[in-house]
Amino acid sequence: MPRRLVVVLVLVVAVAWLGFRAVQAFDPDRHADQAAAVLSAPDKVTYQLLPVPAAPSRPDIGPSGRFAYRPGTWLSVVDLQGLEPAAGDARYLIFLRNWAGWTLAGAARPGPDGTAQVRSGAEPRPRTIYEVVVTWGVDDATSVPHGQPVLHWFDGSLGPPRAVPFDFARGT
Repeated sequence: MPRRLVVVLVLVVAVAWLGFRAVQAFDPDRHADQAAAVLSAPDKVTYQLLPVPAAPSRPDIGPSGRFAYRPGTWLSVVDLQGLEPAAGDARYLIFLRNWAGWTLAGAARPGPDGTAQVRSGAEPRPRTIYEVVVTWGVDDATSVPHGQPVLHWFDGSLGPPRAVPFDFARGT
């Protein structure tokens, strides 16, 4: 009987611990606070995302954005401004590229003020990223950029020797 009690207690403690960790992992306020800390840090690394010619834009602002992170951390923050409202199933899709290839970091619908933020704490590590693409379209679950291009940043000095910017016309 005591062995069963020990097993039950261990299971209860494990489930409680996992529940606590799950609440932390999916807490949007904590994620927003972490992103704010990245954006306000004096040692942050920031790259401006430039509009792609013929990108949809709000006439009063135009789309703009920035990719930021703090050295030594896993959190990448993509801040977007001047976005057109999202309609239907379309979203702004954020793609990150490092030596291993493309990753769909997330999708966003802008608020009424035309702003959106995507945060990623997964691979690729921020310091390994050398290209960011923001498109407008429906997510088709592929990691290669798709949809209408909106914003773009590329720094070949951070990538492999023969790295070239994403070719929107060819999709490569």
